[in-house]
Amino acid sequence: MRLSQIKEVVKETAKGFEWELFFLRRKDLKISTENGNFEKITTAEDYAVAVRLLKDKKIGFSYTTQLDLSAIKKLVDHLKEITQRLKPDEGNVFKTSRDRISVESPFDKNGVMLTIDEKIDKITSFERNLIKLHPYVAGTRETTFSEVIYEVEFANSFGVEFSYSGTFYSIVTSVLAQSPRGDKTVTWGYKESPYLLDLKLEELAKELTQKAVDTLDPQPMESKTTPVLFHRSAFVQLLEEFSPLFSGESALKKKTPLLGREGSQVAVEGFTLIDDGTLKGGVSTHPYDDEGVSQRRTVLIENGIYKGFYHSLSTAVKMGQEPTGNGFRESISSPPQAAISNLYLKPGEADFEELVNTEEKVLVVYELMGLHTADSVSGDFSLGAVGVVYKNGKKVSAFRGVTVAGNFLDLIKDISHIGNDLTFYSNVGSPSVLVKNITVGGK
Repeated sequence: MRLSQIKEVVKETAKGFEWELFFLRRKDLKISTENGNFEKITTAEDYAVAVRLLKDKKIGFSYTTQLDLSAIKKLVDHLKEITQRLKPDEGNVFKTSRDRISVESPFDKNGVMLTIDEKIDKITSFERNLIKLHPYVAGTRETTFSEVIYEVEFANSFGVEFSYSGTFYSIVTSVLAQSPRGDKTVTWGYKESPYLLDLKLEELAKELTQKAVDTLDPQPMESKTTPVLFHRSAFVQLLEEFSPLFSGESALKKKTPLLGREGSQVAVEGFTLIDDGTLKGGVSTHPYDDEGVSQRRTVLIENGIYKGFYHSLSTAVKMGQEPTGNGFRESISSPPQAAISNLYLKPGEADFEELVNTEEKVLVVYELMGLHTADSVSGDFSLGAVGVVYKNGKKVSAFRGVTVAGNFLDLIKDISHIGNDLTFYSNVGSPSVLVKNITVGGK
């Protein structure tokens, strides 16, 4: 069924209301392998439409996967009743004019054209090659490769209409390593990209192998305050977890210490944090956000100076700001809210080897655990950490079961060096980051 037919039904049924349609079609392919052997394949194709109605500053929301016209009419009739019973809010607005397109949605024609057998071979070869990289690698746990092809169509009663299609690839895997002493460790990793080749499977295999082998045979560690080098994959975890600090939603709820601090220094000079919905090859790069606002590049922190929040239409209206193209749906079953697009820390100039040689002794954190316990309102965290101790640029021991504690906003003021190894793992990217002093809890 075409969106034009659905639009006519909604337009007719929703008389007296402003309306908005968001149509999503997805084709999913999942391939599972283990130790270089094919396990299973699953495919699915889904269609869904989300509807919002607006009247008297009240917005009602619903969605359905039943796309016959009678089901759509029934949904809208029910939604009209619900909407009128809701409380008005000044932030309840729709996009009233169409912005110019600033970027195209990434679509991997070459990846889509590969046969299923070629994709299976690509993933099984990745695992087999990974196992050969080091004698301590004992195998892999299940590897899951995903390909998503999607189409989006949008229309509202103000004449804002657009459509785009895109692709999304991801791989999630884990590596089992065992030392001659019998110690075992499992290290997991993932990559996501709109383009299959940009998963960079060889680089992922090397990174996972290094982490797995380096963290074997850990040694006890005393509690201390010490320089810590967050590997790029670990600092990505921090950036993602504390991204709500920069959200207009958090500002409105007074749940961020950054409220009212625009123009002040909140991080070390050289720390520049950017949310860029126009980033070439970005996982969340699209011509528009899910409300019809053109995506754009928003600098959140520039050389340590806080510049402002990212906004949906609603948060922008309430705070007297311009929307930044950050109104996204968590899924088709959720209405849009302020969220990051492609968030990343601008890289510095030092390579990883330089960073581990900067201090006489450095703790390199490869992975953080327990992020669900972090306080994204205050910025406080106390997290499990896995990594390696370097002394005079050489690895001297591994550690597991220690805690790294602090406050994110304090941490970004205490950075001494930012690496040049910017890497995206999904829609969040970071280089490795060296922090002067941080509390590490051991035995």
